[in-house]
Amino acid sequence: MRSTHPQDDADPALLADIAAGNQAAFERLYRLYETRVFQYISTLVSNSALAEEIVGDTMMAVWRGAGTFSGCSRVSTWIFGIARHKALDALRRTTRTQREVDLDGAADLVSSEDSPFDQVQRSQTESLTKQALSTLSRDHQEILRLVFYEDLPYEDIATLLSIPTNTVKTRVFYAKQQLKRHLEQLGQKESIR
Repeated sequence: MRSTHPQDDADPALLADIAAGNQAAFERLYRLYETRVFQYISTLVSNSALAEEIVGDTMMAVWRGAGTFSGCSRVSTWIFGIARHKALDALRRTTRTQREVDLDGAADLVSSEDSPFDQVQRSQTESLTKQALSTLSRDHQEILRLVFYEDLPYEDIATLLSIPTNTVKTRVFYAKQQLKRHLEQLGQKESIR
């Protein structure tokens, strides 16, 4: 799994511009984070319309609170923290406990240099990975998204989830083991067909 975004060192400067009321800076930050926040929220809520609403709420909170960013973490960690709190609040309001995962936007783009065979193989791998991810617990799906797709360090994830760093390491370890086991089971079923 690869990160779905490049690390942007300009984020703190963008946030400072937003705190000063620069609407163009906010629009740029919004474009940078809209998809990432939506994909992350989708691991927490099962309703895409609700996820879109939470993205809007999150970004409005970023607009209003940009001046409160302390710089003690990455901007992405701060934004994902806001998104997580908004999503959990929405879940409490809707009292829905069932959820599905939509990781369609997290798949790597197909390279034009790949052969048709490579493209088919990548597509099959992505499909099996999505199936296997959907069998994991919400905690394990969330931790894998933050580690592999958002490329956050364990310390930032610990802060975001309000858990010790060692708990993050443990969840990642067990989530990867479960994912591997589910992938092996799905791979065996595919080879039988």
